[in-house]
Amino acid sequence: MNILKKLMSVFHSKKNTSMEKEIYEQADVVFEIIKKYINSDYSINIELPDEIECIALIASGSSYHSATIAANFFREKMHISAQSYYASEISLMDRIDVNKNTLYIFISQSGETTDTNKALELISDKTDKTLALTNTKNSTLYKSAKYKLLTYAGAEKAIASTKAMTAQTYCIFLIAAKLMQLKFMPARDFIDELLNVPEYINTAFTKRSEISKYANTLVEYDNAAILASGMFYPLAKEAALKIKETSYINVTAYPTGEFLHGHIAILNKRCAVIAFVNNINSKYINKVFANVNNNYKTDSLIIASKPDILVEEKNIISIFTSSDIEFLFTTLILMQFLALDSAKILSKNVDKPQGLSKIVK
Repeated sequence: MNILKKLMSVFHSKKNTSMEKEIYEQADVVFEIIKKYINSDYSINIELPDEIECIALIASGSSYHSATIAANFFREKMHISAQSYYASEISLMDRIDVNKNTLYIFISQSGETTDTNKALELISDKTDKTLALTNTKNSTLYKSAKYKLLTYAGAEKAIASTKAMTAQTYCIFLIAAKLMQLKFMPARDFIDELLNVPEYINTAFTKRSEISKYANTLVEYDNAAILASGMFYPLAKEAALKIKETSYINVTAYPTGEFLHGHIAILNKRCAVIAFVNNINSKYINKVFANVNNNYKTDSLIIASKPDILVEEKNIISIFTSSDIEFLFTTLILMQFLALDSAKILSKNVDKPQGLSKIVK
């Protein structure tokens, strides 16, 4: 099957997989969250404990990537101490030091993730500043935490999390907005950005044909690297996970500047390169790609937040974003499409990848 036929088969196919349907539900999911939590006067309908000085976010899989994106945001944009933790690592600890002024946020789509519930059990013995962020009311996680926040994503059947991941990330940003208000920080512009997220998602849908063209290139590789910085680095890790789960391509995420410190040697074997380029890492990106283009043969894709990126690459998708929030959610959707369409080209079962299982209630 040549490239044109591959593309036509992807574009003309019906949304006959759960993953594809769930990707296209995301704007509606976020709109539902907005109705539940953002009031007409811009107040945020979320209950949080008093005297929060630090944030600890505990999760697994895609939920961990949501947590790490958020931790970066709390630190960089709000100057609040925040850290993300793998639930499996917390649950193995014999002793946990708990800070009385820390809000512990536990994230799980199903609310039945074993290691996340174990971590909550260990920490709730020492503090009641625990918040469950889940898609499932009356789940173990929901019932065990003092504070509760539902994501309203609806049932997610595909193994690869799409709408649940987006809903979790959005809800954590709502927690950030609530904290801004509690700490008398300016929040209205940030909330306006959150109100625009459904529009950003719909815009991403219009770029599917651009990302699908690169899927035909990506499937020719067994290995790929994704480069990003700041809160977009955990987004790159999420993109890598999606592609691995659906297409079984060995994808690894790297901080953009760090890639030059030895990791670039992986390009001595056939390896595709994807980069998320925004203001935070634009000073690195030309140096990286000058090295890549001068010394290695590869096929690259750049997702750029502005039109004046200097890198000369044939595969550049410009988002023309005005904010990090817009770039984040748009790129997230594009990477979901890249994972989906790569898997479809390779004739993989995107809803039930080999060797993977999922709890959905």
